[in-house]
Order: sequence, then C-alpha cells, then structure tokens
Amino acid sequence: MATTKQSAPQTTSMNVLQKLILARLRFLEANVEKSGKHIKLEFKYFELSDIIPTAIKIFSEVGLVTNTVFDGEKAIMTVWNTDNLEERGVEFVAPYREAGQILNRNGGEVTNPIQALGASITYLRRYLWMMALDIVEHDEIDAQNALQDVSAEPVHKAPATVEERKEAKKELTASAEASADQINSLKAICKELLTKDGSQEEFISQIAMKTDGFTSIKADQCEALIGKLKDVLQQYE
Repeated sequence: MATTKQSAPQTTSMNVLQKLILARLRFLEANVEKSGKHIKLEFKYFELSDIIPTAIKIFSEVGLVTNTVFDGEKAIMTVWNTDNLEERGVEFVAPYREAGQILNRNGGEVTNPIQALGASITYLRRYLWMMALDIVEHDEIDAQNALQDVSAEPVHKAPATVEERKEAKKELTASAEASADQINSLKAICKELLTKDGSQEEFISQIAMKTDGFTSIKADQCEALIGKLKDVLQQYE
C-alpha cells in the first residue's frame, strides 16, 4: 500500500519560516543546473522544469507545500507548513501581466489566446518559485542585457575622457523608442523562430513580457535584438 512521505523528525517542530530557510539552503546545495539557453544570445536561465523537481522533493522532505492563485491583478504563491496547518502561510506576490499575442507584419495572430495565457502563467510561476527559494540569476538573463555581444573578446582601452563620457551619456539618453515598423519586424522574426523551434516559446514570451507585449523598447535595442535573432535563425538553416 502506498504511503505518504512524512517530513523528517528534525523538521516537524520547525515553523514555516525555519523550514523555508532550510529548503532554500538545500536547493542551493543541490546545484541545480540551468537548462534554459539561447544559441547566439549566450545566456542561461532557470526554466520552470529545472526548479520544480528539486523544489518539490525538498519541500516534501522538510514539510512544506505551496498553493498558487491568479486573481487577474496579481499572482500569489502561499507556502504552508504541513506539520502545522493552523500556522499562517508565507505569501509571495507578483503583479499579474498577461503576455500579448505575437502578431505578424499584417497584424495576424501568431499565437492564440490560450498559448499567450499559458506562457504568462509559466513565466509568473517561475518567478514565484524563484522568490520563494530566493534564487538569484545574473543580469545576463535580462532581455535588455541579452542584447550585448558577450561573446566578443575583451578589449583593453584607456579610460574614457570627460568629453567621451559626456558624449556617451548623450547618446544613451537620446535613444528613441522603436518605431512601429521596427517592432513589427521584431514580432515577425520572433514568429519565424517560434515556427522553426517550438521550444523557444518561453524565451519569446520573456521578450514579450520585458517589452510590455512588444510595445516598449528602444530603437537601437530593437535593431540589435533583431540582428541577433537573425543570427540565431541562421543556425537552423
């Protein structure tokens, strides 16, 4: 007869905060590898499938369980102590934002509403687990930082002069928002990538989320991202 695994004796007397700290430590010690990666953008990130198996095993061992709710405005994950259900749970909250559907140049929908909803839920669940387990990722996973060419060899240059710094600051602050044509081009190339490789759905959803549903991105960043995505597509040829 199957039996339900109980939390270890040494954790049964712990409160939910003590158990959560222990779970975070064990997850850190597990050295979970990031499987989310992109060929040319050269960064790696935790996918939900990387986190869940190890996290659930650890939570089961220490006596924790989660419940996640989406109410249309926010996503809430509550962590409960299975050895004391009367104890108040710990909540982790993220603003709910549904990823917009990807459209092609003609305004046609590339993804359907269910796909957009599913991508949003997966994206938010991943971040709720990262908050609960206090997982830290390097800045390179950010869609904006991914625009940098990290594969280039470092070049040692003399420190910039005051005039050069002022000019660089002027160029950065003068960067305009991407035009409608640029954003449409970005959507089109995301569609093409998704068509060639369905496993890139989460990555494209991240781009959509970081750009407020393909509505907010600087022109130079948009062009750089389009260029790098073109490089990625060449890999599939």
